[in-house]
This record gives sequence, C-alpha cells and structure tokens, in this order.
Amino acid sequence: MIKIALCDDQTDELAMLDNVIKQYGNERDLTLKTFLFRRGEELLTSWEEFDIVFLDIYMGGIDGMETAKSIRKKDKQVEIIFITSHIGLTKEALSVHAFEYLDKPVSKEMIYKQMNEVLEKLTQNKPSYGRKKEMVEINTGKSTMRFAVEDIFYFERNDRKIKVVTSKGNYIVNETISSLEEKFRKYDFVMPHQSFVVNINHMQDYFKDEIIMTNYDVIPVAQKRSSEFKRVMRDFLQKQMERNL
Repeated sequence: MIKIALCDDQTDELAMLDNVIKQYGNERDLTLKTFLFRRGEELLTSWEEFDIVFLDIYMGGIDGMETAKSIRKKDKQVEIIFITSHIGLTKEALSVHAFEYLDKPVSKEMIYKQMNEVLEKLTQNKPSYGRKKEMVEINTGKSTMRFAVEDIFYFERNDRKIKVVTSKGNYIVNETISSLEEKFRKYDFVMPHQSFVVNINHMQDYFKDEIIMTNYDVIPVAQKRSSEFKRVMRDFLQKQMERNL
C-alpha cells in the first residue's frame, strides 16, 4: 500500500487532489490510501510512515515550508511535493529535499504526471510499491476474514486454538494447523514445529533450534523438522538470489 498525505487549507482544492489521486490509483490498479489534513499542525501530530506528501506552502498556522522542515526531522525518505500559488521558492524547497513543486491551479494532467514520476522513483527503491497485496480468506468460526499474506507473521496452535499473529493484531481462526500449512505453502510459509506455521519473509534470524521473527517473537524449531526446514530455507534463499540477478 502507498500512503499519501494531502495537506491544504482550501477544502475544494484538497477534495480535488484527493479525487484525482484516487482516480489515478483505480485506473492503474494501485493500492493507494490518502490521508487529508487542513493544517500543517494536523499533519505533524498525526504523522505516520507516509510515502508521499502533497503539501500546500501557504496555509494558516504553520506554513508548508515549516511543516516540511519538521517532517524531515521525522522522516528522511518521504517524498514531498509542494503546491503553491507563488513562484520563486525553488531554493527553499531544495533545502528540505522536496521532490517537486507544482504551481496552482493544479490540473489532473499535472497530478498524473507527478504521480508517474514519484512512483517511478519509489519503485526503484522498493519494488513492492504499486503491487496490490495478496489477500487470503480464513475461517474464524462465526465469519470469514480477509488477511493480506504479507501482514501475517505466523500461526500458532495452543490449547486446541489457532492464533494468527499479524502486523494488524492477533486473531483466533477456526482452521487446523495442517490445513494452514498446506494453504500457505505457496506463499513461502513453513512449518518448523508441529504447533507453528511461519512466514519466511518475516524471519529476522535463525539459530539451531529457534527462529527470531521481525516482530521479535521467538519460534521453536523441532529437532525432527530441522533438516527439512534447512532445505526449505536453502530453496527460499536461492529463489531470492535468482530474483535479484
């Protein structure tokens, strides 16, 4: 998912920018999520790891340039695109490493062109940008929930219950650990222990008898599964190397 913050104190211009970016995402089958702010203070206090920020320079309260300076203290990577009704701000914009600045009135064509350029840069750094998350359905007993595969750290069986641990929270699912291992095998999940099915992509480290996940949870590796687990890991790492060639 690409997270985009839009900050402009003009409600109509903010809505136009939001609508055009959503249209852009729909036309290109991209997963974009926009966050709207009317003031720089709102953006800063609600800050999260945005990928792109469209920022009006002239606003009430903290202006866009001061907001950008504060953003840079929080995040060195986010791409900042200024929107302004006045020219002559190039040097100051460069001081906060802005990606670009657009002169008002901003048109649909300008926004599309800018999105093309900024996403090209982002995809060079992170190939996963622009790709919709692979979704799976899991039975929870009373209903079926949809999970993004890449959000899942692992499944754990405990006291006849199966817990799924994800970046969004933990849930109890009405599945067997063996059925989950079979269902998620194609997504690079592996079963290092009879009570766990883990996402290899979220492994941070591996020792003789345990795995450290990227959320710092420790998963045991059963001795009788150790050889098979090592083989799966070798195959996975080989595939990763081939993809990067």
